[in-house]
Amino acid sequence: MSRSVRLGGAGPEARRSRASAPESIPGPVRTCVGCRSQGSRSVLHRVVATDCGPGEIPVLVIDTGRSLPGRGAWLHPDPSCLELAERRRAFPRALRIAGPVDTSAVRGFLAAREH
Repeated sequence: MSRSVRLGGAGPEARRSRASAPESIPGPVRTCVGCRSQGSRSVLHRVVATDCGPGEIPVLVIDTGRSLPGRGAWLHPDPSCLELAERRRAFPRALRIAGPVDTSAVRGFLAAREH
């Protein structure tokens, strides 16, 4: 096979077009840590880990004002997205936390929003 042969769909142009954000979403685009789909920042909730002492499990909370310090992860207001994120262990990875996290406050917030 000669070097001039190029596979269809390969190359930097193809990668750039697939990686670009959807044009239909206005404003900043974020990715849900649960379902991995993209959405507007106004649709997703920002989740942050509270400060905790050494040896304590970090508690995740919803940052309603989107102003709490620290790294944040984005989540759809859907309990199934929370379950997916927990099953995939996405919160520790997204927030760069070693070990388990307590998601009970996030679960309570989402349950209160449903009713």
